Amino acid sequence: MVFLSLFFVYMQITFYLCGDIIIINMKKILSVIGAIICSAMVTAQNLNQFKALDDSLFRNNESYVKSNKYQRDAMLFVDMLADTHPYYIKKERRDELFAKQGKLLDDCLKCNDDSTFVELLGATLGELRDKHTDVIALGQLEAKKNKGNEKGQDLKAGNSSEVMTFKGDLFHYTIIPDHLLCYLQFNKCMDARTMRNESLPRWDKMLDEMFAKMKEGGVKTLVVDAQYNNGGSSLLCDELLVRLRPKTELKDYSTYMRFSRLMAAYNPRTGVAKKAWEDKGHIDELYLVPAGKTRPNFVQPEVFNGKVIFVQGKKTFSSAGILMTLARDNNIGIIVGENSTYSPSHYGEVLPFRLPNTNVVGSVCCKYFVRPDSQHVDDKTLAPDVVIDLSDKAKAWEKVLGLIGK
Repeated sequence: MVFLSLFFVYMQITFYLCGDIIIINMKKILSVIGAIICSAMVTAQNLNQFKALDDSLFRNNESYVKSNKYQRDAMLFVDMLADTHPYYIKKERRDELFAKQGKLLDDCLKCNDDSTFVELLGATLGELRDKHTDVIALGQLEAKKNKGNEKGQDLKAGNSSEVMTFKGDLFHYTIIPDHLLCYLQFNKCMDARTMRNESLPRWDKMLDEMFAKMKEGGVKTLVVDAQYNNGGSSLLCDELLVRLRPKTELKDYSTYMRFSRLMAAYNPRTGVAKKAWEDKGHIDELYLVPAGKTRPNFVQPEVFNGKVIFVQGKKTFSSAGILMTLARDNNIGIIVGENSTYSPSHYGEVLPFRLPNTNVVGSVCCKYFVRPDSQHVDDKTLAPDVVIDLSDKAKAWEKVLGLIGK
């Protein structure tokens, strides 16, 4: 299934270029649309927020003028990808991409519908086609939305007697006194604050309550089950991690950003930063985003010193994958379950776009997040310390309990 994760909300970045401080405050480009195919309808108003790729650089190109609509959008798509995605910051990779364009245009000449066109673009994306960088035709989007309405959500709450069964909520915890254990099912990196919905629970408040009860009950082991968690806000992951390791000791991701014309289309001041960066000679170089500073009023919570077991499954992704990676790279507990479907170092922070000649929309990454462990930056997966088949929840839980005393 194709997904579009359009999470580009309230981004504020400070660029230190040419001795000046350029503040870019990307206000609400899109209200949180995330997983748009599964749960949201694209209205005309929302579509207006998808910037159409600018073809002004191509209007004097004879090949572009004489091409059909699919060839035109294919040219714009390849140009945008080469200029925007951090993977293509290297010239040799851009050369490889443009070398594929000839075949793509030949295939587009025979193309007669948007769905086929989307598959051609998807083949061009290759491994970059994921939940962050993707394309979809509006007709496909509507069909998937209707199909989702008929079938309901992918995950449904199961038998509550089985601890590891999905319960249908954002998160919950259970203290199990017989094993001096706390089980935390972390299903979404979302809460009342990130969703701006006061009817939802607050993650930080729940953590305060949970760790207090763990201390009161003499809990020795914490199980963090993120097998159903496909991401959201990393804020929630950070709030958990600082309760497992002092913030001053935590090693974090390094974030690199690529300036692009598409980014400048959302905020022209980005174009100023792009020119300043390139004028300093950084033509084929990503910009290292300065690490965020700890807020002045931050108070280090009491750190849990017991055993921690993280559970990851095939649905663990995005911010939840970052949580798993930071746990591994900071030597916090062990990870059990299945091989990850995400790369520990990965691309993210998406920009939505619309191809002007067809009914195709998409999103493309503009940042590269590099894990702390420099020896494994290029790993394509995060393997668990202990492999557990998560298809049988009862047996999986038995195996988790078997690890407590080891």
